[in-house]
Amino acid sequence: MKKALCVTILICAVLLSACGAQTDAATTAQADPATTAQTETEAPTDKATETEAVTELPPEETEPTDIGIWYSTWYAYTEPGSDNNRYDTWHAWNIDFTPLLPDGTFGYYDSTDENVIRFHLEKMSEAQIDFIIMDQTNNIDVDGGYINERSLAVARYIKTYNDSGARPVRYCSAIGGIQWSQDAKTIEDEAEKLWTRCCEQDFGGDKYHYYLDGKPLLIVYGDGAEQKWEQYEGDKTYGDKFTIRWADNKNTPGYFGWAYNKPVWNGEVTVVMPGWHNRAGHTPVNRKYGETYKKFWQKVLDAEYRPRIIIINSFNEYAERTAVFPAQSSDKTETGDRWYKDRSKTEDPYMYWEMTVAYIKQFKEMRKPLYGEQE
Repeated sequence: MKKALCVTILICAVLLSACGAQTDAATTAQADPATTAQTETEAPTDKATETEAVTELPPEETEPTDIGIWYSTWYAYTEPGSDNNRYDTWHAWNIDFTPLLPDGTFGYYDSTDENVIRFHLEKMSEAQIDFIIMDQTNNIDVDGGYINERSLAVARYIKTYNDSGARPVRYCSAIGGIQWSQDAKTIEDEAEKLWTRCCEQDFGGDKYHYYLDGKPLLIVYGDGAEQKWEQYEGDKTYGDKFTIRWADNKNTPGYFGWAYNKPVWNGEVTVVMPGWHNRAGHTPVNRKYGETYKKFWQKVLDAEYRPRIIIINSFNEYAERTAVFPAQSSDKTETGDRWYKDRSKTEDPYMYWEMTVAYIKQFKEMRKPLYGEQE
């Protein structure tokens, strides 16, 4: 496929040159994309046929596909015994992965640490990720509000980061108190808190908060939550200020996650994830040496059109083992969840992040038409 493409481009370049046209574009088109050695866990090459290779590319895209990623905030002790009646989430939840830190070592962190926040944003910028979904699905003020406190710290720093001129990374939030209350009023109550604490602040505008269809995006997690909200006849003043989208555990097309066990393509949003295991009696989706993640991404790459949004689950949800950001496993991590890059069981803490970066790059270079904008 690459040989046929190069011959076609070379002929076109010669013809353009004979007509006095500039050849810069042809030279650019001839440049080979960066490639990596092919292993089981790396992004596969484009499988276009020779006919597809010489077909005219679609016009320059007017609306790019946005890449979003679920993001968790973590609480850690700064000094033994100084937890202010809170607990160290890394140890309380028996998390058996230690993530990469800004200094290159592996260990635990507190999500109020600006060095950590900046490090994460820099890596996401480099990977061409556009926004994060801050996971507050256990209720915004659960456990004394430590999750929301840290989510706000991340949101505030995003303003500093984006204002610095860096490639911007925006944020939005996911709520889920309704999974406990089974009352749609909980959605309105949590929407009011987010509107007041985020959207009304100087870090709440569209330079920092991710907007969809002209409003801040709010994701609501909970099986059946969408139906409950549609049937709710109470006040929706604050809920209506957001573009609300949904998440559940049922592989629902058009939802933003959460625990998918198979790839599902959708024109608005398609979810990709490396695996899932919350160790709470549910059937796990094991990583299988990266094959699970490859299968999800392949669904996106093989589709005729681009979805409007791709959601990666997740950046750093190590508790439920959906994370892709570098981390080391421990001796108590089950074999199916170890980050083995091949069947020789060579562990690689960086493999899923490297796969993520490679897949996003490959997807962006394919330049497929956007679903809904085709003629």
